[in-house]
Amino acid sequence: MNLYLHRGYFSFGNLLNPLYGIDKLLNPNRYRARIVLRGSPLDIEWTGRAERIMTTLDQPLVVEMQLYFSCVVKKLVHFHQDTFDHPTLAVNERFSVAFRPVQSTVCNPEEFAANYPVLRDLDSAHAQKMRPSRLEIDYKRGAWTGMYSV
Repeated sequence: MNLYLHRGYFSFGNLLNPLYGIDKLLNPNRYRARIVLRGSPLDIEWTGRAERIMTTLDQPLVVEMQLYFSCVVKKLVHFHQDTFDHPTLAVNERFSVAFRPVQSTVCNPEEFAANYPVLRDLDSAHAQKMRPSRLEIDYKRGAWTGMYSV
């Protein structure tokens, strides 16, 4: 019996990785905020590493949560340090958040894996009911990382 622990819909991801657990012990989510996004509470947590980098930025960071509908549904977190042309909600003076359910341009696995092309924002009544409930932000090895729950 093969049990794939990584890369799949039913994978365990980092939960069984001891290095992930050690990193979370050494760098816990020390900062917390709660905002109301689309009429529901969004709990946001970030590490001390992320807070240190945010304090050095010239302008506020925008954390974009995308619910990406293509061949599969995927949750993506993008970080923008330049202009962002969609509505955001400020968490504090250092960063703001945005949530966008989007539809892809094509259902091509290679293009999907490489670029995540967006055709349009989904603005139907059902799409407006989708809301994130929790967001975690970190800064590891010179790059922003994030994950969220719907």
